[in-house]
Amino acid sequence: MPTDTAPPARDQNPRLRPGNRFSAKLVRQVCIRLAAGETQVAICADPAMPSRATIGRWARERPGFARIFARAKAAACRLGGANSTDCPVTAHEVVTRVAEGETLTSIAADPAMPSMGSLFYWRKANPEFDDGLRVAREALAERFSDLGWRMAQEATPRTAHLTRVRLSQLRWTAAILSPRSHGRIKPAEPPPEAKVVSICYRHFQIEVHPETGDHRVVGYRPDPRTMRPERDSEGPWTPPVDRVRKAADCDALAARRETAPGQVDPDDPEGWR
Repeated sequence: MPTDTAPPARDQNPRLRPGNRFSAKLVRQVCIRLAAGETQVAICADPAMPSRATIGRWARERPGFARIFARAKAAACRLGGANSTDCPVTAHEVVTRVAEGETLTSIAADPAMPSMGSLFYWRKANPEFDDGLRVAREALAERFSDLGWRMAQEATPRTAHLTRVRLSQLRWTAAILSPRSHGRIKPAEPPPEAKVVSICYRHFQIEVHPETGDHRVVGYRPDPRTMRPERDSEGPWTPPVDRVRKAADCDALAARRETAPGQVDPDDPEGWR
């Protein structure tokens, strides 16, 4: 009987997908993409990947796949998204595996572990994980140092060239992992922050009384916070100086010194002799 509906395409029909067959390679791709932060909906939307129903059937029928898939979901970290939070258990396992001799590349290749991008995101987002990973890399550098010593002790004239090549690589790797303890050029400590020293100059001003005309000296000191002058001291009021009288007194004193040199003036005992 003819029908107007065309049969579903192979890529659109979940039952006809090539990814419905269970294989270690396919499971690895699914877990790696899931651990890297990709959602299960996006993974199953790929025609080359199994459907969500197929993944659910695999998880029910295969306990090993269910365990690995659960760990991949726990290690998922969506970069920059709302769920971009690390798992403390997984972070501790990563640090432990690095300290035991594994590299981040081999750990990221594990379907049950986060991807390389997720690990670097964790290092930026979580200072504790970054510190733990730094200590683990220093421990790994110590392991490489001990391994190099054993290789040097076991070297023979026939294996001297190969041992030298391996030692050069171990030395370079240890310097990269822990430059402070195994690097040839020690990293320089950043210079301390320069201390800001504020120098405040005090100045004085003569203030005149508006009613009596008396004078006094007033001191001002700038405030370091606002850099505006503030009055901090005031001298006593003194009567104003009569300039004419003062000039006459100076002339009389000079005349007495000229007429009687060498004598002490009772009005000016510290004067000239």
